[in-house]
Amino acid sequence: MTIWRGNTRLCHTIRPCRIAHTRWNHNKPIAKITISLEKPKSSAEVTPEPESERTSTNPEVEDALRKVHDAISHAETVIDSIETLPSARMPTRMDVLWQRVLRPLSKYVGLLGYCYITHALHVTSQVMGGVFLATYVGFKGYRNRSLSPSGALAAGAVGSVTLGSSFRCGLVLLAFFFASSALTRFGEDNKDVEEDFKRGGQRNWVQVLANGLIPALYAVQAAMLSRGLEYTVLPSGPHPLYSFLTAAFVGYYSCCCGDTWSSEVGQLSEQEPRLITTLRPVRKGTNGGVTLLGLGASVIGGVYIGLVFYLTGLLSPSAVFGNAMGQWPLVGVCAAAGLVGSLIDSILGATVQFTGYNRVTGKITGTSGPDVSRISGVAVLDNNGVNIVSALLTSLMTGLITCVLFVTSSR
Repeated sequence: MTIWRGNTRLCHTIRPCRIAHTRWNHNKPIAKITISLEKPKSSAEVTPEPESERTSTNPEVEDALRKVHDAISHAETVIDSIETLPSARMPTRMDVLWQRVLRPLSKYVGLLGYCYITHALHVTSQVMGGVFLATYVGFKGYRNRSLSPSGALAAGAVGSVTLGSSFRCGLVLLAFFFASSALTRFGEDNKDVEEDFKRGGQRNWVQVLANGLIPALYAVQAAMLSRGLEYTVLPSGPHPLYSFLTAAFVGYYSCCCGDTWSSEVGQLSEQEPRLITTLRPVRKGTNGGVTLLGLGASVIGGVYIGLVFYLTGLLSPSAVFGNAMGQWPLVGVCAAAGLVGSLIDSILGATVQFTGYNRVTGKITGTSGPDVSRISGVAVLDNNGVNIVSALLTSLMTGLITCVLFVTSSR
């Protein structure tokens, strides 16, 4: 059916149809606009007549035009009454500031306030609050694909022990987990170079315990010596062993954070990695391969852990502010621990950890086979074993150096 108005052809053919448009917001329909064009009673095609002979208008055409006009007017009215959805407009500077800065910051401030209140009330609230928060973080990590089911359970256990032992140590653990998980997801489309690559990280229970079990034991022993109070590390707490354990704790996480940041950022470098033992170029993802960008990231990772420990020490419910101000040298110690720990990890990865190239999949693998060409190392330790050994050695060195440079010299 062709519709004319005067000498103007409005449209070619209108077939019986039903046009529906639904507006959605957060997966819920908020408005639905429907336009229906019904087939005329007569199936005969309406042909235009010359203007001189056209003295009357076909009532069926007028009826169809009226329906279209009413439907469009109704649609315009409904659309004008709907508030523009965020997805339908360009984000403003305030939108970007809220999403990228203010919203995450508000979450961290709320988290800090929760930890402060639970640690300020009583040791029971400290322990129970730690268990609740660690369970919640484990569940969120599982939903965000940062943890596997077993990793979420292990994170809940390790987090409960650490958060229940110390305000500072618990927040260092949370800061490491949140920052490293975010960095793992950053640019992950360019990190699919290994056979065991998983989007989001999805760390299992072995990886969680490799990063968190030993420092959790450090935190528990330090809490037993201080009876749950947050003493200063420099020059010394109630006992030199307290300073050693606390420094070893931050040294362990400085190594873990530095190594994680070095690996995640180093893979995004345009520079070709070089094997740390021979300095020959190797493929990205090779254990023991280093770049300048990755080494710089390891230092920043250590500084990050040191700053978190220092700042939370100032805010601790049981800390003396004046004494806590003097703990700033630990930031430098943590920076060195991040770099040294990353170097130890790279040396171990290049020597006692097997790395090969699978010619079939075209990816880096840690398992030998007929289709695998060896790049470096021998199969003595896997990646988790290398992480434990490097972090343990770094934590022991951090504790000893801290006691020698700051604790012993002050007595």
